[in-house]
Amino acid sequence: MDKNTVLEKSKKENRGYDERELQITAKAWQFGGAVGIIICGLAMMLLGFFCDSPMKFGADNMMIYFGMLAAVSVFKAIKLKKLSDIFLAVAFSGFFIFFAVTFVTSFVK
Repeated sequence: MDKNTVLEKSKKENRGYDERELQITAKAWQFGGAVGIIICGLAMMLLGFFCDSPMKFGADNMMIYFGMLAAVSVFKAIKLKKLSDIFLAVAFSGFFIFFAVTFVTSFVK
């Protein structure tokens, strides 16, 4: 393929997408996820003050958020193979497993 054919094909595939806008959207989702996890943590703390078993009421939310964060981190670690992404994948997966076990055991007791 010549240069013009490749350029024309690229223009058709990327029509309507602005690279800067895509990067800002990705960062906005990262920020939103961080705010969501902070809100879940605060909600669990409040439940801890007012309930006798805060983990029973907050483990489901934390399980969901850490599951999402683990999935993103595992995907990035596989694709980028960066040490920081591998560390985050392991850490978030560990937190996900902890909260999943806590959530399931809260029904057994």
